[in-house]
Amino acid sequence: MSCPHNFPAWPRTRHAVALLTAAVMAASALLSAAQAAPYRAAGARLEATDRIIIKWRSSGVAESHIQDPIARTASLSRISGLKLTALRAIHDHLDVVRLDAPRSGAALQATLVRLRNDPFVEYAEPDAKRYIVAFPTDAADDPHFIAGSDAAGRWEGQWYLKEPAADPIHGASLAAVGATTAWKIASGASQGPTLGDGQIIAVIDTGVDLGHPDLGVYSASGGGKLLPGRDFVCNDSGGDCLSTSTVYTYSIANDPTEPGWDADPTDPGDWISARDLSSGNFPASCGDPSVPDHHLDSNWHGTRVAGIAAAITDNGVGIAGVAPHALILPVRVIGKCSGFVSDIVAGMYWAAGLSNAAIAGVPPNPNPAQILNLSLGANSPCSRTEQAAVTAISQAGHLVVAAAGNDGGPVGTPANCSGILSVAGLRHAGTKVGYSNVSSASASISIGAPAGNCGTVLGSRPWTLPCLYSIDATSNDGFTVPGRSTYTYSLLNQGPGVNYENEGTLGTSFAAPIVAGVAALMVQANAFLTADQLIARMRASATAFPVPAAAPAGGICHVANVAVDSKGVYTDFSNSQECQCTTATCGAGMLNAAAAVLAALAPGVSVVTSVDRASVGQSVTLDGSGSTAAPPSQIVSYYWASDPAVSITNASSAVAKLVFPALRPVTVTLTVTDDAGRQAQAFKTISGTEVSAGGGSGAMDLITLVSLCGAGLAAITSRRRRQAAFRLN
Repeated sequence: MSCPHNFPAWPRTRHAVALLTAAVMAASALLSAAQAAPYRAAGARLEATDRIIIKWRSSGVAESHIQDPIARTASLSRISGLKLTALRAIHDHLDVVRLDAPRSGAALQATLVRLRNDPFVEYAEPDAKRYIVAFPTDAADDPHFIAGSDAAGRWEGQWYLKEPAADPIHGASLAAVGATTAWKIASGASQGPTLGDGQIIAVIDTGVDLGHPDLGVYSASGGGKLLPGRDFVCNDSGGDCLSTSTVYTYSIANDPTEPGWDADPTDPGDWISARDLSSGNFPASCGDPSVPDHHLDSNWHGTRVAGIAAAITDNGVGIAGVAPHALILPVRVIGKCSGFVSDIVAGMYWAAGLSNAAIAGVPPNPNPAQILNLSLGANSPCSRTEQAAVTAISQAGHLVVAAAGNDGGPVGTPANCSGILSVAGLRHAGTKVGYSNVSSASASISIGAPAGNCGTVLGSRPWTLPCLYSIDATSNDGFTVPGRSTYTYSLLNQGPGVNYENEGTLGTSFAAPIVAGVAALMVQANAFLTADQLIARMRASATAFPVPAAAPAGGICHVANVAVDSKGVYTDFSNSQECQCTTATCGAGMLNAAAAVLAALAPGVSVVTSVDRASVGQSVTLDGSGSTAAPPSQIVSYYWASDPAVSITNASSAVAKLVFPALRPVTVTLTVTDDAGRQAQAFKTISGTEVSAGGGSGAMDLITLVSLCGAGLAAITSRRRRQAAFRLN
């Protein structure tokens, strides 16, 4: 561990040594903790690609200042000597281009090197594919909320929304999130879905069934949850995203009537045909009938995710959504089985209201989403393009929630990007469900939530026994193109004409919208919360993982290895059995909706100091006026304290002052109380101003300077004594 740049290589005081030791121990603990999706597997990425994402530098001349993506690409093609075709601008200084032919392995790496050699290119990386990973006082009156059946099949009820209970059969379970209590706590902030309260969840997925009666198009006059969305799935074969010609093959987009990006987020279906599998555009895992749950029929993934997060609740129809008052922004980024990173990040920027004129033909989003749900990914590291999008969106105040993945290995991308709220999948009993990914040495999962597990031994589909702990969801019964709006079932009635993709909803894909829905409840309770605050409060309010009476087959979950193969795909899938969760592997704990909403209601504390470093006797202003209370409450009292204790002027006011007493650090703490008696604290440490040691090699405080001077004087004296002794000899 190297010292930070502004620290000298030597300890400055005993106190500094203690602080440095504590910091090292804390860092070691964090590292230890760090080491500590559709239901079908995501599948390995195709090795060969002809699509490259180009990030231009934001300063300089030439290509980065050429506004037209076609002209930018032509300039890069000239300089690199590569034949390139512009596909589309994705965001500011971010394009996707096509090579003249697919490349893989060393040829692809050599091509990337040539592109990166252009001084105006910040980075170039493959446009990889990502895959779907797969309130009222009384209980909701939605018929699927409790167990039941109809002509199509049987369902076990929405056990995951109820209160945690020790008896999981036909009721709740240890991993249930307690949404029914959270509804009551959050209900005072909103009486129905409205655009003004910020509760918008972007479902960035395969699109939705716009006509589903438990979703419906939003109307200000009442009813409906779906806001105007967009389709960001681009054709991938034989053409480019800037073309509107219908002669191209839309093998992934599956949308030939509306080529390229458009304003219709309807899911046209994602079935896989034999022709698709023979085209070379899909890995066999997308539709191999010999692999369980690798679908050939459409599975209506985005419709399922949308309903879990925010289906119309207490309407006597279907299921209850986790967030009864939230609205859904449907953003289609996944076509048949997969979607490109370039389309996904473009949809993310647009959903958060951050897209601009750089994206030709896409008007700004009038209804930016507070929360973005990504139930998609791949078993590989976070790309620079995805990380840049997550960082920009989070810094703008929007929360990004992502499924950990269903490979039983390291948390996949984009869930492993920094700043994201990543979700591991739990069984009803609170253990990790076998397929869920876990934390790795490079990326820690944020929290665990119910992902669905059957609790029964199931053979190949059709299942003959009910899946007791399925996650019930909205769906469609069409095999390929949309048919009738429907729901998923724990057990379908057997017979012809049944789309078995609607049997049993399992996967971290469906744990993520449960978390996104709870985040919306937190926003309903307190609209002032930032993305970081939502994550911190949800994690802090989580329920501890249980210790099973009998050890599960996988023992205690272990931190996954992040070694990759030649294609950049993770190779460690050894966590593929049920195992006992720890905070090092499955997140801070089990999602607790009621506790999370209560945590959201606590005041937000802001501590701003006039300086970060002060000299002895300097007056320092302490400003807590940015602290907020959850509406309609207000902050009624402030209290400032410090360690070590020093005199603070106006210690009971929003703005106070102290006189810095010494060169040792002083930590100030502000406690605020709202009119409901809820309290919260925050602190900040002010360091002492250091005396320069000269030469730019570091800095040291006065105590260290005196110590070093004393040591230097002793050394000089000793040397002179040795010299004198030598002369005497």
